[in-house]
Amino acid sequence: METVYYDLHIHSALSPCAGNDMTPNDIIGMALLNGLDLIAVTDHNSISNAVSVVKAAENIKSEKELIVLPGIEVSTEEEVHVICLFDGVESALSFDAALTPCYSLLPNRIDSFGRQILYDEFDNEKSEETRMLIAPAAISFDNLYKLVHEHGGAFIPAHVDRSSFSVISNLGFMPPHLNITAIEVSLVGAQQDFINKNADMFSNNKVIYSSDAHELWSISEKENCLMLPDRTASAAIDYLR
Repeated sequence: METVYYDLHIHSALSPCAGNDMTPNDIIGMALLNGLDLIAVTDHNSISNAVSVVKAAENIKSEKELIVLPGIEVSTEEEVHVICLFDGVESALSFDAALTPCYSLLPNRIDSFGRQILYDEFDNEKSEETRMLIAPAAISFDNLYKLVHEHGGAFIPAHVDRSSFSVISNLGFMPPHLNITAIEVSLVGAQQDFINKNADMFSNNKVIYSSDAHELWSISEKENCLMLPDRTASAAIDYLR
């Protein structure tokens, strides 16, 4: 088995309120500096910059390979945040295309939420996303679960310990009819021993701890790990599914 250090919840400058220095190559550079083996870029309701980070990682010559999972943090119609991860760009783009009709068309409010910057793999600004990415998508928690699995992805309810935008705060329970393998707990929740205090609710779930970084300095250091049969994107997705 391989010990793989990870951070599976990182936002780029495409996400509202994320720093403009959250560019593909800066994210990769910080992850490598922090000793990570595996990261996921999970902007709100968009896959675009995650694809650029995957391509940027392929261009970087480093003694250590960094695995990048393309992902999206989807806000369901119940306003539950879910991390949706994929083992490659093709499956991620296919999922995004299927989800696109559900995305809100409300315009972004730059004065309130900041710019939503689209980068290429060389950190060049391509454009700005004009729709409000933090607006919920018109898809239910249950239907999102089905859609993620249809595209071979991992469905991970985000920051389940938080008092807003989580499956527990917004639905009040973990839906028993869904076979949810993994959940995410915030780093604050980890410090507060959230899982042990709620062991009866999450006894059947694998737990990951990620940064939800919106700034470079927030990206996790070498502290949380997965034990995988090999260091590949597919092994990580298989574990999380």
